Amino acid sequence: MQENTSAAALIDALRTDRAALQLWQSVAREYQGKHAEVLAPLEVTEIELKARLVFCFDHAARQKELTKAERQLVSEIAAQLGQETLFSILLDGTPAECDIERLKAVYRKHSGSDIDAEVAEEREAEAAEMAASAQAQADAPAIAATFAPEALAQAEALLALGPDGLDGVAEDKLALAIPVLREQLAAVNRELAAFERDFKAEYRFDPEQPIDPADLMEDLDAEIADVQDYIGELEFELSQFVDMQQLKAWLKAMKKQLEATRRREARG
Repeated sequence: MQENTSAAALIDALRTDRAALQLWQSVAREYQGKHAEVLAPLEVTEIELKARLVFCFDHAARQKELTKAERQLVSEIAAQLGQETLFSILLDGTPAECDIERLKAVYRKHSGSDIDAEVAEEREAEAAEMAASAQAQADAPAIAATFAPEALAQAEALLALGPDGLDGVAEDKLALAIPVLREQLAAVNRELAAFERDFKAEYRFDPEQPIDPADLMEDLDAEIADVQDYIGELEFELSQFVDMQQLKAWLKAMKKQLEATRRREARG
């Protein structure tokens, strides 16, 4: 009876994990296609607009019509936005048609920092994380068991029966199949973990972030909508630089917004 229970649990887990792997593989193909066709071009547009905006802020920082406080705010935004834009290009690899060297110079002027040094530091941290992950995988026990054809055949037969169809199966047949089922379950678990890990690395998800593949496409659609909205915001912000009074009014509103954000962050 104990062998029956063990075999049933293994079969149930193996079926569940195989279905999870198939779902990951199916969703990943769909995600890859829509990401490349829809999201990636939007991200390029976003980066190019942000680069233009950085140059606009840099130009505004030299305008005497702005007060010292306004120029300081403009410089702060130029530095922050410049870093975001350069990180997207240099770290994330987002292709964009913009003057990267000019962006670096603007960032250096307003932040006093060297973006190349910051990028190198980020890459070192990423490399250390990847090395630690690779070491953990290397340290994990790799099972390469070899089973007799009879044991493999018996395991497949039990899988076909399912966890609820094992009544009447002889104990010796269950005992023969259980080691095979354990190894197959371990192999699927390794493949599932590797697939999820590679997916997260390719699309720059946090390695520790739990992901449900059933929600991935909905999450991608939400991300696409967010980027589209952000592009609209960037286009609006660029339009504010046409008129100095319009720019001053917008900077005043932005200052209030930034102060409110900082107060919320300070409250935790």
